[in-house]
Amino acid sequence: MKAIVPRTCTEVSGTDSTKNLETVSKPLEAYRETSVYVLLGDPGAGKSTAFKTEYEALGEEACLISARDFLTFDPTKHPEWCGKTLFIDGLDEVRAGSSDARRPFDEIRRRLEALGKPRFRLFCRGADWLGANDRKRLNEISPDSKVIVLRLDQLTHQDIEKILENQRNIGSVEKFISEAQNRGVDGLLTNPQSLDLLAKVVAGGGGWPKSRLETFEKACLQLVLELNEEHQAARYNRGPSDPLQLLDAAGRLCAVQLLSGVEGYSLRLNEEDDEYPGIASCAYDSPELLRPTLSTKLFKGVSEGHFVPVHRHLAEFLGARRLARIIDEGLPSRRVLALISGEDGTPVTQMRGLSAWLAAHCKDARPDLIERDPIGVGLYGDVRGFSTEEKSILLKSLKLSLNRELHQLGSVFQTATAFGALVTPEMEPEIRDVLMDSSREEEHQSFVDFLLRVLREGSPLPMLSGILLEIVRDDTRWPGVNIASLYAFIHNCPDNPERTDTLKALLADIRAGRVSDPDNSLLGPLLCLLYPLKLPPSEVWNYLSDNKGQNTVINEYLWFWENRLLIVSSNKQVASLLDGLREKLPELRPALES
Repeated sequence: MKAIVPRTCTEVSGTDSTKNLETVSKPLEAYRETSVYVLLGDPGAGKSTAFKTEYEALGEEACLISARDFLTFDPTKHPEWCGKTLFIDGLDEVRAGSSDARRPFDEIRRRLEALGKPRFRLFCRGADWLGANDRKRLNEISPDSKVIVLRLDQLTHQDIEKILENQRNIGSVEKFISEAQNRGVDGLLTNPQSLDLLAKVVAGGGGWPKSRLETFEKACLQLVLELNEEHQAARYNRGPSDPLQLLDAAGRLCAVQLLSGVEGYSLRLNEEDDEYPGIASCAYDSPELLRPTLSTKLFKGVSEGHFVPVHRHLAEFLGARRLARIIDEGLPSRRVLALISGEDGTPVTQMRGLSAWLAAHCKDARPDLIERDPIGVGLYGDVRGFSTEEKSILLKSLKLSLNRELHQLGSVFQTATAFGALVTPEMEPEIRDVLMDSSREEEHQSFVDFLLRVLREGSPLPMLSGILLEIVRDDTRWPGVNIASLYAFIHNCPDNPERTDTLKALLADIRAGRVSDPDNSLLGPLLCLLYPLKLPPSEVWNYLSDNKGQNTVINEYLWFWENRLLIVSSNKQVASLLDGLREKLPELRPALES
């Protein structure tokens, strides 16, 4: 059963300017005493569910009816409609199949007038609401000559968590959300239907897609599909739309928007301006697809008649997808790169996402983009599909780029997952050469630190275990490099008795001072990994130290002794710990008192 979350909405001003939108959201229930309101929302936003919730809250005072039935049946034969607050759902559905969007709307107005101008609510997709024109016409049949137009807000983080808790086979909710953020598809989480579709892609396909590119491709295909049966029928009457054709049209809209710097698109000629040009400005070879494309979940309304991509990440993906196709058809890639690059030849900041996805989609443009912005290519796109030669070039370009831009290292370290696809068996010689380089210059150590973090994200390379252990023990390296290499060793070395013996030997050498560990940064992860299965309670007290070093941050070593030790110990092991503590108390007293 799907979770129902209370929804909030934002009031849209009487003008169609996005600058006049109210900034304060209110619960939809706050408008229950309003005579007439129209609730707008994007496809899959949950309009009908919110509508039904409000209808049920009014009980016998309300009547719920579809716009299609309201237009089909004779009001005089439905006394249950009289004297009630009418909830008329699906204005967009009856408009979708009409050659003149005003005709079904005017018929609804005529029937409302015949019923004595009752209180009513209309629900409609934003793409099918005609703005000031519709509002003016509804004022004429409102009991108090006033109409409030509301836009349904996106889901909050708490809403997303509650909905995902009712989804099966997705695992941890927080991990699901985090994974969506890492893959750049978190924009899909704020729409109930796209959230449900993404969860189904993951749950039904045996987990997340293998690559970020595949994740985006599947998500976009889900978003472009029309799940509403009435809209499906209306589209069929005008000629069925191939989802791939709609994706191509969306790519055209997104590419033009990103390259020109406009905010989005206007569906109405009299409301076009520099920020929201008309869709005809795209000069697409299939203009009949543009309006249906704006009606998909790939786009969202931001005001009456104004539409933008549902998320910039998706716009960059689709725009690059379309540009790659144009390049494949003969457009020189350098002409496209000139549009997205600054005077120094590198993509300008706002174009880095587009350029990264262009590198992922377009083999012809890839070498130039790797050279111009290797960091962006990895962070914002997907390098999994690169050839071994291209990955090798990317690795070399990353070193040069990071040496020039050390200030970017922080963000790169935090998103090493994006570069995990560089770690393949074919890339092992390249990686080994970097790790074995004798240089201890600051730039090289920084790059090694970065590469070691990447090694924790890719497929394990057991053949690198030896060099990784050497780095852990090498006191000519930065302490941060030592600890990064330990984590990389743990990830890449198979979990077997030989690895356990190796790590226990490292523990002993740290205790004896043969391996430098001034802040206990190596001891922490070793203790967490080995205790209690491979390091028994009778031995663990040997590694309690009174050495605090210079590290003022609570690290994994402190967390082990203050938290994990008791969390993972059974009652029998706690008893063994207490026995061991009593025996070693004299020599441990300085550490316990520090």
